[in-house]
Amino acid sequence: MLKREQLPAFKKLSYTFDYERINEVVRNMPVEQEDDLKVKEGYGDLVGGKTAKLQKAFGLKFTSIEDAYQFLVNNDVAESELYKNESQITKALGGKRMAWDYRSYVKPYENYIVKDKDGKYEVNGSPYKQIALTEYNPEMEDRVYDKKIPKTRLDERHYNKVKDWVAGTYLEEVLKSFKAEHTRARIAVMDPGAFIGDHIDYNTDYSVRYHIPLTTNEDCGFHVIDRNGVKHEQKMLPGECWFLNQGLKHSAWNKGKTTRAHIIISFLTQEDLDV
Repeated sequence: MLKREQLPAFKKLSYTFDYERINEVVRNMPVEQEDDLKVKEGYGDLVGGKTAKLQKAFGLKFTSIEDAYQFLVNNDVAESELYKNESQITKALGGKRMAWDYRSYVKPYENYIVKDKDGKYEVNGSPYKQIALTEYNPEMEDRVYDKKIPKTRLDERHYNKVKDWVAGTYLEEVLKSFKAEHTRARIAVMDPGAFIGDHIDYNTDYSVRYHIPLTTNEDCGFHVIDRNGVKHEQKMLPGECWFLNQGLKHSAWNKGKTTRAHIIISFLTQEDLDV
C-alpha cells in the first residue's frame, strides 16, 4: 500500500456509473434511515467522541455566537479579500465578512448556527449529513491487517456489511464493481452554502477513498494541499469516480443553490488506482 506522499492529490478512475439509477434506489430507501454521523453509538458518535479533529471537521460548539461566526470566517475555503460590511454580524466580526454570503442561499446562514440545551452554539447544525450504506460487521474484528491501528480507535475497516436496504440493488452492484474489497460506504450530503474545513483523515496505507458524485452543481468543489503546500482544486461530475487523497489536508464546499451528494467508498487495497 502506497502512502499519501506517493499518491496524487486526485485521480479520475476509469469507472463510470448510472447516477440516476443510484438516485432512484436512494429515493426508495426506508425513511427511518439515520444520519451516519449522528446516530446514537454509531460511527460518528464513537469516533467523534475520541477524535477532536473529526469534531472540528464536522462541527464545533462555541460559547458565543460571535465565536461561531468567527469560525465560519476563519474556515472559509475561498481565498478572497474580506471587506467591510455594515451589517450587525460583520461588525461583530471586526468588519469582516465571508467570501461567499450565506444570506444569498436557499437556507439563511443563521440556520447553520444553533443553540443547544446547554447554551452552546454549534456550527454545522445539519448542513452535512451522511447516509450509511454499510454497517459494522463483527466478523471483521479478528481479521489481521498489514496496517495496524490501536485497539482504542474505532476501525473503519470493520464496517463492510452491506445494509439490508442496499442489498440486491444497483447500489450494491456499484460497491462490488471494484477490484479492491470495499469497507465503509456512505452517501455524504452537503446543503447549499455548506463546507468542511481543512482536515486529514488517515494515511492511504490504511485505506483509500473514492468519490462518486450523484448530484452536484458548478459551484461545488474540493481542494487538496500537498506536502509542498501546493493547493490542487478539483470539480467532479455525476457518475464519475475519483480518488481523493484523504491522507493530505483537504476541504470540500458547496457554494451553489442545490444539494451536493456523493457516494464515498473506502477500500482495503489500491489496485483500482492503477499506479
